[in-house]
Amino acid sequence: MNPVTLNQPSDAQRLSQCHPSQICRILALTGDLASKLHLVNLGFHTNSRIKLHMIRHRTFIVTVDGSRFALDASLADQIQVQVSP
Repeated sequence: MNPVTLNQPSDAQRLSQCHPSQICRILALTGDLASKLHLVNLGFHTNSRIKLHMIRHRTFIVTVDGSRFALDASLADQIQVQVSP
C-alpha cells in the first residue's frame, strides 16, 4: 500500500483533470522518484497553491507560489490536487 494515497480526500483529482482558471492545493506527487524530485526542486510541495492558467496542445501552464511553469501532460498526471472552493 502506498501511504501517500491512503488519506486522500474523496475530491482528489489529477492536475490534468482540472479546468483552466481553477485554483487547487497540491495533495501529493506520484510517479517515479526522479519525477517527484524534479517537481519538488521546482517548488511543487504538498499544500502549495497551484493555479492552472491554460492548456495548449497537452501542455499545462500553471503558477505555483508565484512562479509560472509549463508542464507536459505526463507530469500533470503525477500531481494530485484538491480544487479550492
